[in-house]
Amino acid sequence: MKSNFYSRNMKILRKRMPVLEKALELSRGSDFEYIVEPAKNGDMTLAIKQDDKVYQIHSRYDPRREAKQQVLGKKLVNPKILVVLGLGLGYHVQACLEELKDSNLFIVVIEKDVEAFRAAMTNVDMSDLLNSEKIRWVIGVPEEEGYAVLHDMVKQAGVTLQLFLKTLQIFDHPVLDKVHGDYHRHMLKCFREAAHAIIFNYGNCPQDSMIGVENIMKNLATIIRNPGVKDLYGAFKGRPGIIVSTGPSLDKNIDELKNALGSAVVIAADSALRILHKHDITPHAAVSLERIMHVATMFGELPEDYKEKIWLAATPVIRKEAYDAWSGPTFMIYRAFAHFDWLNMPKGTLLVGPSCSNMAFKVLEAMGCDPIILVGQDCSFKSAEKTHADDAPAVTNLKLKEKDLIKVKGNYQDFVFTNQIYDMFRRGFVTDLATYRGTCINATEGGAYIEGTVLMTLREAIEKYCQKTFDAHAIIKQHLKYPQESDIRREWRNFRQTMIDTRKEVEGVIEYCDKGTALVEDFERRLEEEGYKAIEDFLERFPEKDLDKIHAEMTRARSDIITFGKYFNLYLMHIVQMIIVKFEMDFNELPTLCQDKKRCKLQAVKLMKRWFPTIGDVCRLSLKLLVDAFDDLEKEFGHLLT
Repeated sequence: MKSNFYSRNMKILRKRMPVLEKALELSRGSDFEYIVEPAKNGDMTLAIKQDDKVYQIHSRYDPRREAKQQVLGKKLVNPKILVVLGLGLGYHVQACLEELKDSNLFIVVIEKDVEAFRAAMTNVDMSDLLNSEKIRWVIGVPEEEGYAVLHDMVKQAGVTLQLFLKTLQIFDHPVLDKVHGDYHRHMLKCFREAAHAIIFNYGNCPQDSMIGVENIMKNLATIIRNPGVKDLYGAFKGRPGIIVSTGPSLDKNIDELKNALGSAVVIAADSALRILHKHDITPHAAVSLERIMHVATMFGELPEDYKEKIWLAATPVIRKEAYDAWSGPTFMIYRAFAHFDWLNMPKGTLLVGPSCSNMAFKVLEAMGCDPIILVGQDCSFKSAEKTHADDAPAVTNLKLKEKDLIKVKGNYQDFVFTNQIYDMFRRGFVTDLATYRGTCINATEGGAYIEGTVLMTLREAIEKYCQKTFDAHAIIKQHLKYPQESDIRREWRNFRQTMIDTRKEVEGVIEYCDKGTALVEDFERRLEEEGYKAIEDFLERFPEKDLDKIHAEMTRARSDIITFGKYFNLYLMHIVQMIIVKFEMDFNELPTLCQDKKRCKLQAVKLMKRWFPTIGDVCRLSLKLLVDAFDDLEKEFGHLLT
């Protein structure tokens, strides 16, 4: 019977989750002994033995009935996302799937030991669980890889999962928690951090996203006239690349960089240029992604002849003033934002993390560099006062306070100090390295530990990997293809029509928002006319059918806006997405906060009172940006169409 279960389960696993099949194949045993015996009712039951201690996981009499009671006993409210800690033989996972089928969308099963998964696959029918679209499996993941794996899981699940993050519920099996409690708590922490990082990557606030769109609209002429990173894909396959950042440890080994300039592709964070210039070091490229005026100031302080030797590899959300202050050559990098799909001018899109250095890593990876060597990538601080290398631009001064600092594992110390933002930068590298096929050398010689890197001094890294000379600047120049006048004419003709069509759609969305606002105002007017003064009075007297109708009408209007038009979704969705995600999380949380359906619908109407005008205001600002950009481009490129 066992072999039949295993064969049937493995057939499904092989088809749906080959990575898990590979994990079973590579597993080399366990520190635990899994004792599987028949229960009184004929089902299999499980005990786990560690050293001399035995933990009975499931009932010896009726494990399925016990699992059902455990799940119902939790009294989980609105568990759209449920994290199940520990697998056992899967009875409680099956109970969650069955008992919560009407209220649950995602079940994330976290199990520390691959051999526990093998025990379940061998002894019970897992077909329902393995075939379920709801379940995400996190099996046998080492603690140091937890963040990267869970980040990828949340990312792959997409916004459908992220909209329900406020409904997150935990099922912790009472016995399995005794066996693996510390691991479970660590993985839960990783799950929450990963989800937060992905939401942050949408744009940490709508206003910030609006700044990015405003900058893109002002940089359209620069985008049209310049090549993109796609021209450089694979141009340096198998050649070393170096990222220069401005962490405090850069002071130690900056002079070593001169020995690598002719035998590696050297890319610097924009804030490192001032330091490099002072040390007579010219990188091949500088990356920039910050949307602030200080970037233009940093560029303006550099000598013109220095900038002319360096490629600016920027994402065009930076300010136009930054491009104006850069006299050297430029190539474009798109982030995975819908705005750039709207442009329909392919330049190369990279899955860029939150910092300049994260972006530099993706550029070198796209170029084919291997290894990638990190320098000055501390992701930590010597103290609240010393956060960057000497001579770093004033804008890098974080003005930290001691209370802002947290401890993380160091490369050469038990711990170093960082803060939440710089630890997020560190985790950005962790997730990037999880998919990078080459070797990443951390030659920072200090700083925070980045899982997946190999520690080495910069001198050792250069001696081992940077011995063959090549002209990186010439190779970049050779590969980049600048648009000709005919290319620019074609781009402008196509994009001009896109802007006209987008304007019509944004105007349409504004009308829908105004109608939604009017629906809310009509509802409030009725409440005033009929004398509803308090919520309890409303809940007692207001006809439930009327509220259902009003709520449904507003919800339809909201849905119509979210799905409105091709160009609206591409042009505006990155801005409104953060607003929508935050509101939808609040909408989805309402049943968790209150089980009274009438009260929930009233609260939803109150949320929509803010939703419609918020989206409408963003659309009005975006419409003005669109109109102004159209006028500017007509002045610059209009003659090409005559």
